Amino acid sequence: MVDYSAMIENRKSVRAFKEKSVPNSALVEIGAFYRNECRRLVPEIRTQMQIFGVEVRESLEGAAGYNDFLIGAPQYLVLFSEKADHAGENAGYIMEDVVLKLTEMGLDSCWITFADPAKVKEALKFDTDLEVAAVIAFGYGEKKSKKMRFNILSMSNVSVEAKRHYYDPKVSIHDIVFMDKWGCRDGVDEHIGFYEDILWNAFRAATLSPSYMNRQPYGFVIQGHHIVLVSTPDEFTDKINGDLNLGIVMLHFAGAASQLAGEISWTLGAAEDNAGLPEGYTAVASCNF
Repeated sequence: MVDYSAMIENRKSVRAFKEKSVPNSALVEIGAFYRNECRRLVPEIRTQMQIFGVEVRESLEGAAGYNDFLIGAPQYLVLFSEKADHAGENAGYIMEDVVLKLTEMGLDSCWITFADPAKVKEALKFDTDLEVAAVIAFGYGEKKSKKMRFNILSMSNVSVEAKRHYYDPKVSIHDIVFMDKWGCRDGVDEHIGFYEDILWNAFRAATLSPSYMNRQPYGFVIQGHHIVLVSTPDEFTDKINGDLNLGIVMLHFAGAASQLAGEISWTLGAAEDNAGLPEGYTAVASCNF
């Protein structure tokens, strides 16, 4: 079983990979994990994960990657999914669980963005009736002397800073967790406790979730034993990436919490809005704790 808290702390996104193939034994282990152990947010949605090698790199150029810039890697994981409600969130949930398994195995990875699933599928020349839902580059990362982080406030306001270590939270718990109503921080600390508390660890894991352009357009409202996940508007995040973001953060929260409190499951769909959400903010999922 993946040690979620440890793997989430150790997980990092890698932008440069060595030209070194992943051993076949590791590829077999990854495939077995996806089939037999990987968490599903919506188990009834039909999915298929396929591992591709360096041979698809050239064909993926122009079809996947930020502004069509593809990160070169020796291996790629592609999740195909049927079209269904919450298919994007389910894909993010599944593939981040696989990413944490890669971390446990000592492999590095990076989410690859794309705007047109059909274009990616055509580039891969893979015969399936399912559509591309998520793409991950993985392998062995190049060593870097400094860890850099992009802070994108707008397309004309981008700063770069050196990170002290890989596990700096992208946001703090107090940036994304509220009590009873959106924007109310009174009582948050008392409710969630500190380092040994289950909720603190779950929200800590949520702050470490990767998201498109590091935007993290989401937050939580605590209402007693009810946790509501809220999607916040973001002009840079499209629906594909927004849905993946939500699946990833739900996996981080549920994985860390379930280690200490038993299985935590999310109920998807807009919850009744009694959390005082601003216009454009949506309660997208909830769980009982």
